[in-house]
Amino acid sequence: MHRSDRLMGKKRPNGTSAAGVTAAVADQPQMADGATPMTTSQASADAIPAATGPAGATAAEPETHRGFRFVDRRALLRLAGTAAAIAPATSLLAACSGSKGSSGVRPVRIGVVTPQSGSLSAFASTDLFVTDYMTTWFKDHGGIAVGNSTHPVEIFIRDSQSTFARAAKAATQLIYEDKVDIVLVDATSDTVNPVADQCEVAGVPCISTMAPWESWYFSRGGTIDLKNPFNWTFHFFAGLNDYYQAYSSMWGDRVATNRTVGALWPNSVDGQWFSHPKLPFRAGLDNNWKLVNPKQLDGKGSQQDYLYTPGTKDFKPLISAFQAGNVQIVTGILDETDFAQFERDAGSKSFEPKIITVSKAAMFDSDLRTIGAQVSNNLTTELFWSESSPNRSFVTNLPSKDLGQKYRAETGRQTSPQQLGASMALFDVAAQALSAINSIDDRKSIASALKSLTARTILGEVKFGAREGLPQNVATIPLNGAQWRWHQDSYTFELVQVNSSGNNALQNQGQLGPITYDA
Repeated sequence: MHRSDRLMGKKRPNGTSAAGVTAAVADQPQMADGATPMTTSQASADAIPAATGPAGATAAEPETHRGFRFVDRRALLRLAGTAAAIAPATSLLAACSGSKGSSGVRPVRIGVVTPQSGSLSAFASTDLFVTDYMTTWFKDHGGIAVGNSTHPVEIFIRDSQSTFARAAKAATQLIYEDKVDIVLVDATSDTVNPVADQCEVAGVPCISTMAPWESWYFSRGGTIDLKNPFNWTFHFFAGLNDYYQAYSSMWGDRVATNRTVGALWPNSVDGQWFSHPKLPFRAGLDNNWKLVNPKQLDGKGSQQDYLYTPGTKDFKPLISAFQAGNVQIVTGILDETDFAQFERDAGSKSFEPKIITVSKAAMFDSDLRTIGAQVSNNLTTELFWSESSPNRSFVTNLPSKDLGQKYRAETGRQTSPQQLGASMALFDVAAQALSAINSIDDRKSIASALKSLTARTILGEVKFGAREGLPQNVATIPLNGAQWRWHQDSYTFELVQVNSSGNNALQNQGQLGPITYDA
């Protein structure tokens, strides 16, 4: 496995190809000089969409070298016959190829962009565990079967440092310096969008997750008619309708409220789409709840009324509007720094909503410890994976429970965060896409395989373009509702599923309770 210079603590000369890629994208900022990334354009949310991304950009034909297929489990059973009943399918990857080794063949190169440093690092806390696990797994199992040969696998990792600019630079380094065959990326729109933009321009397949699909699609130039403008980039995660259903199902269950909602939406990629009146989350609030406009209590006004400036040091004016509107439910998609400031200001003004449901800031226990244990107790958020999931990894055949146990045993963590499932699912999807092609160097065939792929992953089924109302290059996963419980005796947080409206294959572990405040 190859980690970026920043991760390894070393310096090396920058490649000269990155700036050339940037020039291919209209209105893109110049590539930063340094050991990491560039930037993707942010769409205005006044209309759907503001197409400033690389949609429609064409890439040069890729080079052709040697290729491979990742043999799927059914193929293994067919090829191995009765032997498969005795030996685990994963151990047959190399055996079924008929090759005695990987000598003389080039390795399969997988690139990963991950925010290992900076404000988004909590979203990537499992990435290095998964890449280490995959590196060892491929080595122990002889690599990947490719026709009559077995190819070793190399995984290249680049740190985005939690910025748009450096995420894009990381992608160009993977493409032009590390010569990767496919790029995998997760951890919010600030990471996946700039990486996807660079891959789209360069003509390199890219699979991404852990960002609302509307933020990935519309911000990059996708159109409201959902006629897909992307040829190389694919994304799987929940959409705004999934978020609305998961959140609103919790709010209508167990805790009595006046159905009045206040929103913490930053003026960011995600904030713009969550607050857009023509998209499902905001439309659901407008149609079924009372959404308080923090600037005009009559509920009228522009979308900008609902957006605050990220990094603000004073939420008191917004909180005053919430109090004047008698808000009892607060929702939002904001980072832990902003949310911690909001909590401090809410405490100073004695603002005590019954339910607080936020994405990003309340997704991981590491962030909750930064915010504070007591104020984080009974916060609610979305849930897309846990150890109780009935799914298993396609690549390793490891069930969710065993993956979580392995993570905790090797890292010393008391819990297995839900992004562990997303990190693993990226490799599951990539492996099955590669199993459908004849040559790893035929990049167009990888993209074509992804467009028609139904992948089995540790998150469940991923099928791009399968649902009406989705772009061809998008697949969704279900969301449930969950609530954090602080255990004072063990000083640990537990994320408890309290609503299964998105995926009833996961059993609820408790009931929603209101936030409690000290007298």
